[in-house]
Amino acid sequence: MVLTDAFQPEGVTRMFQDSIFMMPHLGVLSTVYKEAAWQVFDKDCLVRLGTVIAPRGLAKKADKVVMDLTIEGLEEGSITEQVRWGEVKRLDLAEGKKAVATIRPNRGFDVGMGPGKEVKTEIDGGVVGVVLDGRGRPLRLPDDDEERRSKLLEWWRVLKMYPEEHLKGEN
Repeated sequence: MVLTDAFQPEGVTRMFQDSIFMMPHLGVLSTVYKEAAWQVFDKDCLVRLGTVIAPRGLAKKADKVVMDLTIEGLEEGSITEQVRWGEVKRLDLAEGKKAVATIRPNRGFDVGMGPGKEVKTEIDGGVVGVVLDGRGRPLRLPDDDEERRSKLLEWWRVLKMYPEEHLKGEN
């Protein structure tokens, strides 16, 4: 959530984390031992977080559909999802697994090929899985304190960021 809120990725974005701030050191190692640096980078440095699908665009109504998706290759088979404005969803897709997503953004929303244009692409799993982010870009949080707090708690629950007992009584 920190990465998606800070960098606000648009379209289909694979997310990674440097496990222990190893990348700068591997860059230096690669000048001498290119293959060894690559192997350490790929196997030990990167934490594959998953894929974020986040259309660019804004809506005025909370119930507006931002995008419809069909994802094939999940353990449960093929699924169809609809994401509404301000909504975040999380799908399980394990690290090392791949699936194919057909993304149909609503008019006024763009996932990489232009507003309203369908995109079919391979997506990667990871520690988090696949995040469907219907909050739009640029990201705007509600101005009202209670509404903002409620939305943040909703998103944290969906993404399973904190144990539920830490979120109880917070509404």
